[in-house]
Amino acid sequence: MGIYTQKVGEWILEYVDSSPKEVMVEVTTSCNYDCIHCFRKNMLNQDLNKLMSIDVFKVVLREAEDAGANKISFSGWGEPLTHPEILSFISEAKKRGFKVLLNTNGYLLPDYVDELFRVGVDELYLSVDGVSEEVYSLMRRGGVLSRVSEGLMRLKELKLSSNSSKPEVYIQFTLTKLNVKDLLELPEYVKRVSAHQAVVSNVIPLSREFEKKLSCYSDTECMTVINELRDKLAKRIFATGGKISLPNFSHTSERSCPFISRNACYIRFDGSVAPCIQYSHSWVSNFASVTRVIKEVVFGNVTREHLRDIWRKPDYVKFRMNTYFFRMPSCFECNLREYCYITLSNESDCWGNTPTCASCPYAHDVVRCPL
Repeated sequence: MGIYTQKVGEWILEYVDSSPKEVMVEVTTSCNYDCIHCFRKNMLNQDLNKLMSIDVFKVVLREAEDAGANKISFSGWGEPLTHPEILSFISEAKKRGFKVLLNTNGYLLPDYVDELFRVGVDELYLSVDGVSEEVYSLMRRGGVLSRVSEGLMRLKELKLSSNSSKPEVYIQFTLTKLNVKDLLELPEYVKRVSAHQAVVSNVIPLSREFEKKLSCYSDTECMTVINELRDKLAKRIFATGGKISLPNFSHTSERSCPFISRNACYIRFDGSVAPCIQYSHSWVSNFASVTRVIKEVVFGNVTREHLRDIWRKPDYVKFRMNTYFFRMPSCFECNLREYCYITLSNESDCWGNTPTCASCPYAHDVVRCPL
């Protein structure tokens, strides 16, 4: 018997006990970069430069294992490779049989790549927001593209010499007016470093001024450039074999939450369990001309409760159900969004959901999630 039921029209939906299948683990909120579009600049709860302790990580692994999860993603609001225990964390996750994803900016990859390959990381996501040093440095302040490329080329060498397909490499490319023309060179870069695919995402602006100045989706001229590049890009992809996945630019698509659809949850550095990366901390977001305060959504903490029990809490179950079926309004498609006071935070919406994902750009595939 389910622990939560809800009547929808003439149907009754009943929750059948489930468990998380994927866990995104935030081992740190520290970062060695100062990217122009980073959420950390707008964080409100002062959780910058925090590290997950060894004891908390042990609890996370135990709880993920007991809950029946099969994948651990090392990602979040910081750079995982800056954690002094990251190799032991990844190694322990692999020893316990988890599939492991590592999301990194790649600066430290040359220092870690041999060991990461040895322990058997399954997926590697690298943020490369420009394929020229000049454009890359504009987007990723403090970063050096040549170091990222060096690490990727070394990984390519290791995979070839061992006849291995792991880890699968994905390039993440955050699109702005600064790097839009680099899209044409992206397939060649993907091919050169033997990446599986480049996943292009729109930027989430940090302010209205940022949106007007740098975002492509809100700028007619930039969208014209993208449309002009599409045919050329398709030819480059065909010629090189370097796969590119472009985001949705319309804001009007069938919605799907990457976390909810994959039975995934997010565990912060302190053990707190959130439904996704966007709602794991409090911060200020801006999208489609609306500035919102995103309040953290936390359903429990694995240092005090079992992950399976947190996952099955009625409030969390209700949240997942409403988000899975998106029984909530779509703020991006609402003509009143710039005038609506309700949508100025994620705490509620005009259909009575608390909290709500009505204004989430990830759900429209406008912004891509590294799961």
